[in-house]
Amino acid sequence: MAPRFDCVCVGLSTVDVLALLDRRLREDEKLAAERIVVDGGGPAGTAACAAAACGLKAAVLSFVGRDLWTDFVLDGFRRFGVDTRFLQAASGMSTPVSLIAVNRRNASRTIIWNSQGAQRRRFSLPALLRRGLLDARCLHCDGHLMELSLRLARLARAQGILTSYDCGSVKPRWQELAALSDVFIASHKFTRQLGLSVPRAVRRLRRRFGSLTAVTEGEKGFSFFDEASGQVRSVPQRRCPALDTTGCGDVFHGAFLAHYLRERDFQAALVFAQAAAGRKTLRLGGRAGIKPARISAP
Repeated sequence: MAPRFDCVCVGLSTVDVLALLDRRLREDEKLAAERIVVDGGGPAGTAACAAAACGLKAAVLSFVGRDLWTDFVLDGFRRFGVDTRFLQAASGMSTPVSLIAVNRRNASRTIIWNSQGAQRRRFSLPALLRRGLLDARCLHCDGHLMELSLRLARLARAQGILTSYDCGSVKPRWQELAALSDVFIASHKFTRQLGLSVPRAVRRLRRRFGSLTAVTEGEKGFSFFDEASGQVRSVPQRRCPALDTTGCGDVFHGAFLAHYLRERDFQAALVFAQAAAGRKTLRLGGRAGIKPARISAP
């Protein structure tokens, strides 16, 4: 029998309030925004939406509050067809919200956010497992719910489930999760925090953890370890009239998993994900720019 889910995404889901401006923010000023939109966000949440848009049976495991945002978050996932049975609406917690100022001139962002303690929430792993959390082909983690992610990744590896890690920045115990990951895709911010150039980071991470390894570099493209040649290769990003880069990395991960689970071709999946992330930049909002892609899970 086929697994219930193609991919379960574990980590942070947010509400994003985005303001489109014609210049950078400065302290102690009042600005009129060209547009203000509210969208769903968060690395795990948006990755799940992108994966679902590409045809995967995707589910999300995250924590939100029981507040005025709860229905908004749930409706946002359901519009993409993401299963929300593992989404925990916790009493006494506020839904994580990000305030994002987007500079129209260069698509850069200034982000103010608070996880509202989501990573410290208690969870019942046996209850999650009874509900089919690991009845899946892939477990994708963003590192925000680290303790839960580590426990799930150990179980997933033991069951032969593909494990994927979106390493956006250096977090406590990131090395442990990396060691449990079949796919390790980091951001260039992460490599800067390590004090390494992107090629050196890719090479060192591949040697240390043995996973399929890549680093996303924004408008520069991405670099990855090519298993066939044993070399680090770079693929530039095709130029596009970007409006907003919010959520690009998250979309990248969801689209990557959709292609990789079907074809098991690392480079081709990275290129597919790069194109999906590029299309996202044309719209304001991390999920508003997600377009259904012509690929489906087997």
